[in-house]
Amino acid sequence: MRSRAITAVLAVATASVVAVGWGAATASAAKGPNTFEGTCELSGELVFDQPLGNELRTTTFTDTASGTCSGTLNGVPEDSIPVVNSVSGSGTLSCIAGSTTTEDTLTFARHYPLTIFTDAVGGLTQFVAHSTGAVSGDAVVEVDFLPYFDQSTMDACQAGTLSSARYDLIAHTITPLVG
Repeated sequence: MRSRAITAVLAVATASVVAVGWGAATASAAKGPNTFEGTCELSGELVFDQPLGNELRTTTFTDTASGTCSGTLNGVPEDSIPVVNSVSGSGTLSCIAGSTTTEDTLTFARHYPLTIFTDAVGGLTQFVAHSTGAVSGDAVVEVDFLPYFDQSTMDACQAGTLSSARYDLIAHTITPLVG
């Protein structure tokens, strides 16, 4: 009996050390889907399966973006949480305008994945998007390609050979994303 009590005390102590070392969000994440409410700033690069030009075309794409989020992760307020967003999607796109639908996995602090679905529309260098959590919640997103739009990008668009596009985004939750 004493051995079980010592084991239980050691388990609680170990869990406390882990929670302090990894942030209090660790304990909450294991209970169900992850939840986030706040603001994120990421940079990424879309890679198109079929190159784009000035004519609309249907294509698929992948993307990996990284950055930070500040807000509440699994009930714990956090600032500058590192996040990676892995994306697969499809859209009707050109260098002039388009629309997309994606499935994203936001992974917070390398340990807390949150699945979201995003629809985006836009023109030229600016897109706006709406994201929903796989379980619930909503966010609005501004996507800005302008910082990376240069002469080589214009030339690739004219030639119909644009195979990737870099961007920055800012996302704000409306209601907590759960997924």
